[in-house]
Amino acid sequence: MQKNTLPNTKCVHLACERLNIKHRFYDDNDNFVVVYLDKPYFFVNCSTPFNNDGIHKISKDKEFSYRLLNEHIAMPKTAGFFDPEPISDENKIYANQSDAKEITKDIIREFPLPVVVKMNSGSQGKNVFLCNSEAEVEEALKKIYDKNSPLYDYVVIAQDYIRIKREYRVVVFEREILLVYEKDISNARFSGNLSPLHYENAKAVYVDDKTLISKIADFIKPMFNVFDVQFAGLDVVSDENGKFWLIETNVHPGFSHFVKDNGEARLVDMYEKILKKMIAD
Repeated sequence: MQKNTLPNTKCVHLACERLNIKHRFYDDNDNFVVVYLDKPYFFVNCSTPFNNDGIHKISKDKEFSYRLLNEHIAMPKTAGFFDPEPISDENKIYANQSDAKEITKDIIREFPLPVVVKMNSGSQGKNVFLCNSEAEVEEALKKIYDKNSPLYDYVVIAQDYIRIKREYRVVVFEREILLVYEKDISNARFSGNLSPLHYENAKAVYVDDKTLISKIADFIKPMFNVFDVQFAGLDVVSDENGKFWLIETNVHPGFSHFVKDNGEARLVDMYEKILKKMIAD
């Protein structure tokens, strides 16, 4: 049987092999690996043992992330809007608008066009819309609030549109940058998904520019004062004026695109650094 092993767990395994660290797989595809140090540490698919449930929830919830972090680090203005007719009666108490048309008018009033409208708990560019008119905002709400869709979300996020010049994935562990790559769409074609690495012919380009990495490190440093995330992939962009913005954090970063374009070696190196720090701690 052919195994469908993710780069995350495969490279954890290779780093353990290199360091002669005891570890064991517990599934048929090698996507559930336990690393044995002072205690067992579980790496499952893209999940790691480093962040607690609160950190995970804040990271996944884009509105919560904005509310916590925007006073400490530049982020696009963000506001959340509850589905006026949610599936669960428990969520009805949170709805402040009577219907989607009222939410649309609130978004148009609070945000300049174009505005980004997306599901609150989404990932990989799913249900993300760049809206240039009131009608497009209303249509985006209709799609996100569609209870027959597997992508239904009871919270819609509206967000200021940033005119992005470059976008980076910045992987951090214990406040230190371990890996940076650019989501390069300079020779890519838009194929319906606004997430850069979903463009046709997009590339994940490894960044080793120490000056740039140092600037990014200075930019993200203040967030750790209020958000002690241990391991995450941060989506950091620079706009047309060279200003950095934090778009979101991801505590379950995947590395399929990076490995496809760069191979496994640098990812194995990253996990080796992590394991060494775990041993030292």
